[in-house]
Amino acid sequence: MRIFRLVKALLVPALLLILLCGCSITQAMRVENREVVDVKTMIDELRGSPLVFVGERHDAPAHHDLQLDILKAIKAEGKPVAIGMEMFEESSQRAIDAWTAGKVPEEAFRKVFAWNWRNLPWDLYRDLLIYARDNRIPVVALNAPRDVVAAVAKRGFASLTPEQLRQLPEGTDASVNDEYLKFMMSFYPMHGRQGDAFRNIGEAQMLRNKVMARRISDYMKLHPDTVMVVIAGGGHARENGGVPAELKELSYKIVLPPIPGLTSETVTTKDANYLLVEPFFSW
Repeated sequence: MRIFRLVKALLVPALLLILLCGCSITQAMRVENREVVDVKTMIDELRGSPLVFVGERHDAPAHHDLQLDILKAIKAEGKPVAIGMEMFEESSQRAIDAWTAGKVPEEAFRKVFAWNWRNLPWDLYRDLLIYARDNRIPVVALNAPRDVVAAVAKRGFASLTPEQLRQLPEGTDASVNDEYLKFMMSFYPMHGRQGDAFRNIGEAQMLRNKVMARRISDYMKLHPDTVMVVIAGGGHARENGGVPAELKELSYKIVLPPIPGLTSETVTTKDANYLLVEPFFSW
């Protein structure tokens, strides 16, 4: 009997997690008035925006399904569409372009993906990337070089060598304020929040934000009639302290999932336009 109870105690939460991860997203809260609307209404209201951020928890299949639905709806409007992705570094742009041109087999491109996004499986992003290839939709690599990000996380932005700085867009910095660091604390345990070490981590994340913003801005300047759908983690897609905050010259809308420090109770219009409703998920 004890063994049965132990197995039950272990299996039930695991099965519940599996079920929840597979649940589709059907509703979102319009942050401006706290009204819960269906996803179709949300997508209709995203139309017309030249830039749409769709944040994710990277390992949530339902978020990736929604991203594809949004992309398809925007493409159906008939305007040129591009996808900006946190998951790739600029050094892989040529390989990505070959993929979207239909010149690279899936097995080969999976290796490009795996090199860029090492901790999560291809299958989470496969449908989106296959759709991009089949419809010749440009995919723009947004992320900063990982070795530079790692150096900042370890020793701070001021430690970067001239060679490392040359890998970044000209004029890039990684300044952070106390408000941003406070938000970052939601993602880290207490023992990881101390002193300069934590500020360095904050600078590394801010560096990513600023580099991604520059990549988006540069692409939109060259393609002013294109609608870009940006796929990034919720912390980066959030306006307050995220990538959008670095894009003052562009108009955009933001869809976020609940993430640490950002829930239906705490989200404001300084964070997002819509917050996904996930009834069984809480922090």
